[in-house]
Order: sequence, then C-alpha cells, then structure tokens
Amino acid sequence: MDDRSIAALLTISENRSRILAVIVSMVGDFEAAEDLFQEAVLEILKSEQRYDPTRSFVPWACGVARNVVLEHWRRQAKMPSSGLSELIAELAMIVAEGEEDVWRRERVALRGCVQRLPDRMQKLLLLRYGHNLKGQALAESAAVRVGSLRTTLARLRSKLRECIESKVAHAIPEATA
Repeated sequence: MDDRSIAALLTISENRSRILAVIVSMVGDFEAAEDLFQEAVLEILKSEQRYDPTRSFVPWACGVARNVVLEHWRRQAKMPSSGLSELIAELAMIVAEGEEDVWRRERVALRGCVQRLPDRMQKLLLLRYGHNLKGQALAESAAVRVGSLRTTLARLRSKLRECIESKVAHAIPEATA
C-alpha cells in the first residue's frame, strides 16, 4: 500500500460515520450497511486515482458508497419499491457535503440528548439501531407493545431531532462570541 492509499484509508476512517450514514439511509439495515461499507471502502481505494484532491473527499466517497449500494440492489434484483429510499439517500448526501463543524456539533448534541432520555428509551434506541432488532423481537426485548412500536420510535426520533436542533442553535452563538 502506498502513501496515497494509506492517506485515503485514514481519511475514510475519519469520515466513517458520514459515509456509513449514506449507506444506512439507503438500505435501512445496519448489518447490511456495515457489509456494504466494507465494499465501499474497497471501491474507494480502487478508484482513488479518479478522486480530485482539490474537491472535498467526503461527498466523493459518499457518491462511491451510493454507487456500491445501487450495484448491490442490482445484484439482488431488488430495488426499493418507492423513490423514498433514493430521496433519503440524496438527503444523506447533502448532509455528507455539509460542514464538518456542524456534523461534529450534531453528533455531540445527539450524545447529550440520548443521555438525557429515560433508560427505557435509551435501551429501545440501542436495541433498534445498535443491534438492528425489529418487530416482535424489538418489542419483546424493549418491553414495548408491538402495536405502539412504530409510533414510539417516531416520537423518539422527533424528540431527539428537536433536542439536537435546540442544542446546536444554542451552541452557535457561543462559538461566534
């Protein structure tokens, strides 16, 4: 591996969460996303000669990752049934192109917001997004009724988004002061 490949690997590692976010947004499954992330890393390293160092690395790498997911869908012969996954992927790409400081502030805010949640809700988040449990298995493990699971998760995500936006909005004046 040459110096350029090592530098690319380090840059990929530093931006893992941003690249993985694009993949997760497209496939909706953390385990599958992890496998596809590994494929994306290999593809990024194979195609690094096509990368223009005068441009931002993350959007380029996320574009490569997006193409890996599209190829995965072609191999599986199962594209998403609606354009929703593609729309979410485009939104994730926009976020990936965003400012690194905003990304960091949002991650720090998310961590604080999750820590403020009741233990039961923290467990639900961990089981759903950390362990990729779904449906009946998630409901049983988190002690939540299956019928209310979708609503509970939607409210939880909404509450987290509001908390993150509030924390980030309050952090911006402090940073400029």
